[in-house]
Amino acid sequence: MSEIIKTIAELQQKKIIHVVRYRKNERTGLDIPVYSLSAAGKHVRLDVHSLLTGVTSERLVEYDFLARNLMSSRRSAAILDVGSAGSALAQAMREFGSRWQVLGIDLVQGCDAMMDAGSAGFRDGAFDQVISISTIEHIGFDRGVSDKSSDAKAMKEIFRVLKKGGTAIITVPYGKSKKLKHRVYDRETLAKLVDRFSVSRKEFYLYDAGKWVKCSQADAGRADPQVPLHFHSAACVCLLLKKK
Repeated sequence: MSEIIKTIAELQQKKIIHVVRYRKNERTGLDIPVYSLSAAGKHVRLDVHSLLTGVTSERLVEYDFLARNLMSSRRSAAILDVGSAGSALAQAMREFGSRWQVLGIDLVQGCDAMMDAGSAGFRDGAFDQVISISTIEHIGFDRGVSDKSSDAKAMKEIFRVLKKGGTAIITVPYGKSKKLKHRVYDRETLAKLVDRFSVSRKEFYLYDAGKWVKCSQADAGRADPQVPLHFHSAACVCLLLKKK
């Protein structure tokens, strides 16, 4: 399967095949790209499949949500990826949106700039969109000891660097968890986390019978916390937020 995905990615880079539309996979509920040799079907959405080779974690639904909610690639825009180290997402976005300026920050090497999400060195309103995929829950954790206000500081900073009317795509684990290396949000803590923003879209997913399925907030809150070790939790929430 990985060889097939690599071949598809190479054919896309050479502009031999193109994504013309998406269809819904009945088993997983995810959008699957349909390819064509014709260039008539221009990309309308970032194809994240090449980034998900062998992935079974919540990235499957988080990246799909991101692809559906990124701003138009026809628009000139500045986009900030918070927590980009070790991820090929920022580069994929640069290749997809040739009119975008994409900058990835993190506290470790492997990003465009080493910077604290809670005190980023950007002017107010510098970005049209900010994304942070499974990062907010880790901010402020050091060997299981949490700075309880650090995630709020990061969200305040994201709000500050967004332009008025700008959007943020944020994903975090939700429900119950016995893990001590990151936060898992519930109804109360999630509401507090995003209280500065207007919530344009909110989707919950849970891991059930070997696959990620869309669910209600109540079902996500009741999800069994027993999941594979590389999962953040048995449920996650994907948010599209807007600066009021």
